[in-house]
Amino acid sequence: MLPESEEIHFHTPAKFAGAFPYLALVAGSRVARPQEPPIRKRFHQHVFVYTMDGKGLIEVRGQRFLAETGAIAWLDTAQAYAHSCAPDSGGWRYLWMGIEGHGLDALYQFLGVQQSPLFAPKDPSAAKAAFESVSGYFAERSPATDALASAAIAGVMADMIAPRLVGAEPTEDRSGEDRLLQVLSVMRGDLARPWTIDDLAACARLSPSQFFRRFRDMVGTTPMDWLRHERINQAKRLLVGPDAKVSAVAAVCGYPDPYHFSRDFRRVTGYTPTKFRRDGGY
Repeated sequence: MLPESEEIHFHTPAKFAGAFPYLALVAGSRVARPQEPPIRKRFHQHVFVYTMDGKGLIEVRGQRFLAETGAIAWLDTAQAYAHSCAPDSGGWRYLWMGIEGHGLDALYQFLGVQQSPLFAPKDPSAAKAAFESVSGYFAERSPATDALASAAIAGVMADMIAPRLVGAEPTEDRSGEDRLLQVLSVMRGDLARPWTIDDLAACARLSPSQFFRRFRDMVGTTPMDWLRHERINQAKRLLVGPDAKVSAVAAVCGYPDPYHFSRDFRRVTGYTPTKFRRDGGY
């Protein structure tokens, strides 16, 4: 029998966390049951999911993939996705972690993860230990947490993606889908810019109407709604920093008007920026 359990550890990166290539923001474990609805939460992070027991069903853009014991699923939760226990499995026990890092968007695109989100690590036991260690670092919390978590993530990534990198060649002739993924990366890199649909369509080399329709089909929401959530996620990270000022955070995240920032922040998170900062995040 699979145990009934769910465990989640949130983490606020320390002052010098940016010195490390990867940041783990949340990690945990869960047992999903066949009768439970799929999870579709938008974290606007890259999420790795390791199957410990049972079978999971991963859905990306209408395509379904079966995650069996030892497999790792890579999801970009800024895009439309779902995962659940496979109908023919008594339960699905998995470990997961939400991460950020330089180059993840580009690597996700280069490896074609959206079309093939499952990876078979060369050493499943080592991958499992790495996932467990990240949760352990969060539970213990020390000045070395960010460094240790980054190293564990790097090890998992090297183990899982090395086979797919062999023989892979970048292409200059990117498909329309690749261009949309590039737009996501461009927006993430300059959240303060007052983006318009015309700007984004130009980046994707599409007409505004084509861009809007293809973006919504691929990501599951409109470009401006995606950008709003990305800005609020960035604001959450900045607000828990030392001496953070709401007006300054608003400006960095693309809100020259603090009132509109506070309105959107509350709509997305349920908190005012001031309360979120005072409570040290959630």
